[in-house]
Amino acid sequence: MSPARAHYNPVITNLLREHDRLPHDQIEERKRFQRRILFLMNAIKLEEFEQSFT
Repeated sequence: MSPARAHYNPVITNLLREHDRLPHDQIEERKRFQRRILFLMNAIKLEEFEQSFT
């Protein structure tokens, strides 16, 4: 596991748990969680991509 994944995975897991606890009718709040999760996943991919060139 890359250092970026090791760093961000616990954060993403916690966000997913919070997202899953929200009622389905709180669409905007659920979307906020989804955007944060996607942002962190993209940060991991970018970090791994940059590391592949070093």
